[in-house]
Amino acid sequence: MPYPVPLEKRHAQTMQSLQQRVARLEARTASIDSGFPLAALPAVIDSGYSSGDPKAYVNGSTTLTGPYQHLAAYTPAAGDSVVVLPVGGSSQSYIILGKLT
Repeated sequence: MPYPVPLEKRHAQTMQSLQQRVARLEARTASIDSGFPLAALPAVIDSGYSSGDPKAYVNGSTTLTGPYQHLAAYTPAAGDSVVVLPVGGSSQSYIILGKLT
């Protein structure tokens, strides 16, 4: 029966494995900024909207923000309930995906 691996060697192996796993995890999550929403959110187009890139109330906010660009397949209209997706590095930067029906 072989002798068990010495404690110092097992510790070194465990630490090396842990460092490799953490490095892989960091590489996979490098683009995720905590506090930055990663999911699509509901929004409502400003009731005073007439043309151009619209402003919107995002996720039930009482503060009008924007203007936001929109996908070509959607034509914004005042008061539309829409879905927005966060883009870029700011929690205040969204693109309008389309109208909710």
